[in-house]
Amino acid sequence: MRVSVIGGGAIGLLVSYFINKNGGEPVVYTRSYEQAEELRKFGLTYKNVDGSVTTVMVDAKPFAQYSGEESWCVIAVKQTAMNELMGLKEYRNVSYLFLQNGISHLSFLNSLPQKQIGIGVVEHGAIKTGLTTVHHLGEGRIKLSSYRGDNEQRWCELLHSSHFPISLETKWEPMVYEKLIMNASINPLTALLRITNGELLTNIHALSMMRELFDETIAVLNMTEQREVLWKELLVLCRNTSLNRSSMLKSVESGKQTEIESITGEIIKRGLQLKIKTPYSRFAYEAIRALDWRG
Repeated sequence: MRVSVIGGGAIGLLVSYFINKNGGEPVVYTRSYEQAEELRKFGLTYKNVDGSVTTVMVDAKPFAQYSGEESWCVIAVKQTAMNELMGLKEYRNVSYLFLQNGISHLSFLNSLPQKQIGIGVVEHGAIKTGLTTVHHLGEGRIKLSSYRGDNEQRWCELLHSSHFPISLETKWEPMVYEKLIMNASINPLTALLRITNGELLTNIHALSMMRELFDETIAVLNMTEQREVLWKELLVLCRNTSLNRSSMLKSVESGKQTEIESITGEIIKRGLQLKIKTPYSRFAYEAIRALDWRG
């Protein structure tokens, strides 16, 4: 079965590889013609956590050629590219699965006419090297839930494997907000300090700042009762993806716009509405925006 994957970044390539390993036929839609041509010509190369390398052949096209031909589609672009996806509204019969950080995309999902929309959060560590290679730096899971409809079980069948587990969640809100807590605590610090996820645990000053961001975020999201459990999950995530360089760090390093608005920006907005002070989040937001402006 052909499954389209919109996004040729680390997560898009990672998802495409496991769709292939599960017997599916991924069609990768990339921003550039060059990447699509390279993928068709040389295949998608997957480097495992243990260093082993596998190459699989995939179909690939530039996103400009996307026409809703495949009835199942994974959206693996960053929040900063969501405004380029307005054309998805035309393809009412496609089942979409959205894999984004932050929560800014929720209003976009609500505007879509499709009856089948899934939403997921990715806990894997991965980095794209070159145009066709993805390095799986840390095995985690994808938490997946239905935003609208009932196709989440089928998505699980398409994606799940022993090295790519899928966890089905009954409600999408807690899943998305827990991921937002992780992103808001990890990503800005790794981008500002230019460190890996694991270094947040070994550097006592970074760990202290991460705790402050974490406390502000759970307060704004009214999740302080789960503080102990969520803090443990955050530490486990940093360990499991210890070698990973966050997407925000990679954006800063490459001079691209970050997703700070949809992550920390949302925390600040909610804090203002609830009259909860968020000084650490405000500093992180302004500092990353300064780097965005420079880029």
